[in-house]
Formats: sequence, structure tokens, C-alpha cells
Amino acid sequence: MEASMSKNEQSTGWLGVAISKLFIRTMFRQVQGWKRDVPGRAAGFVEVARDGSRLEGASLRTTAMHPRGVVLLCHPFLKYGMHYFFENKLDQAFLDQGYHVVAFNFKGFGRSTIGGHAFADDVLAIARRVIRDNPGLPIHLVGCSFGGYHLSHALARDTTPFTSAVLDSVPVSVRSYFTRGPLRLAMRWISGSRLAVPTGTCAIDHSLQGVRDLPIAYFYGLNDRFIPAASVAGLSLDCEALHMVGFEGCRHLENHKKHRDRYFEEIFDFFNRAEAQTPVVPA
Repeated sequence: MEASMSKNEQSTGWLGVAISKLFIRTMFRQVQGWKRDVPGRAAGFVEVARDGSRLEGASLRTTAMHPRGVVLLCHPFLKYGMHYFFENKLDQAFLDQGYHVVAFNFKGFGRSTIGGHAFADDVLAIARRVIRDNPGLPIHLVGCSFGGYHLSHALARDTTPFTSAVLDSVPVSVRSYFTRGPLRLAMRWISGSRLAVPTGTCAIDHSLQGVRDLPIAYFYGLNDRFIPAASVAGLSLDCEALHMVGFEGCRHLENHKKHRDRYFEEIFDFFNRAEAQTPVVPA
């Protein structure tokens, strides 16, 4: 894991890193400044990523006598950051099924600082902590929109810590999400430049095509304007191993709101299949 991230930084160059960090700070003006303490039922923590970012997180423990695994949640591009999951009570659904839950704020959200330029580094930094705290337990990833986008790019660097990944409401390209104003132009430029891969602004199929042995599910709303039918068809062709799940009548990030029972049935069935095909690692 360390070697792949080091190679990524070296390939970007100091000027590319500087431009990328400036771009992140500009892009995040609309979401920065909102802060909230972790819920009282959670244990807060700060994990320092390899790039120096101080990542704010929260850990919640299931009351099940025999925990089934850990779910690592990656939040959407909303000012609430990881609190999106708590406000929608998504964490409780996993706790009730016997999974510990870990959530965190990507760099630039909440109290997380910006030390580098690649959000995939954040996912892998938190994953290292999860492994330390939960030796031998399966680790499942759930990423919503922005969080799933950068989770996809993290998987291109390293899949070894993980048992499965669920991508929910994740646009295939940043160009589908940023469609207006200066950010549209900036995203079109950076996603087509040599900075696209290091900054994680390239399309997700670029990363997922190289992931061979990890079960990955892709959830999308049939009315999600950020995920047109042509994108779904293209992703399905480029990444044939993906488990594709469509939700009727759902716009962006509405899958768990309009079809909550089916949403979690799909997730837990997917977790079960992934766990069944993964060798047990002794603690």
C-alpha cells in the first residue's frame, strides 16, 4: 500500500501537487466550515494520513456477541460529511446486523485538514486503522456518490484489506456531476490532464477495470440525472464483474430513502456472498 501511494505522489510532481491542492481548496469552499461533534454513541478519533492530512472519524461498535465484520463508510459531497450517515440512520442498520461501523470526513470536510491532493489516500489511511483495531474481521466498504468515486480509485491502488465494496449513486465521470459554472470547466480540464489519475478525477471505470478479485456492487437510481443510462451501459460493458442494481423512481442519493428495505437486503446479501468466498484470516 505504501509503495503504490509513493509512486502516485512521485508521478504527479511538485507543481502538479501544488495545483491539485489549490484546486481542492477552491472546490471545497461550498462545503467547508460546517463542523459537528461525533454522536455520543460513537468514539471519535483522528487519523493522520500519509500525506499529513488529519482525518476526523467516528467508530461505533455493534452489541452483537460475535461481530460479523466492519463497514467503512465513505460520505457524499455534502457539507455534513460523515454525519450524512448518522442523520439518515444508515449506521444503525449495519450495527443491528452485527457489523462495527467506521465513518470519517475526507480532507477538507468538517475538522479534517488538507495535507495532500488525493482523496483515495484518505480511504487507505482509515483502512489501515480499521485493520489495526479489528484484526481478522472482514472489512466492507460502502461509498456514496463522491465517497464511492474516490473509493473506486483507492481500490485501484490496493484491494487487499477489503472483502467487498458497494458503490451507491456514484457518477461514472466527474463531468456528469459538475455540469455548471466554473467547476464544470475546471473539472473538464483536470479530468483530461495528466493530473486525472493522481487526483482521482478520471472516470471510475479507469480504476475498476483493473480490480479483478474483489466483489463490487454498483447501486444507481433510474432517475439519477448524474448517472445517465448510457453511463450505466458503458460501465457494465467495461467492468463486467460489477453487480449492477437499479432502483426505480430514485434520483441522486435516494436509493436508501425510497427503497430502504430492499437497499439493505441487497447490501447484506452481497456481504454474505463476499464473505463466503473470502478465506478466513486468523486474528
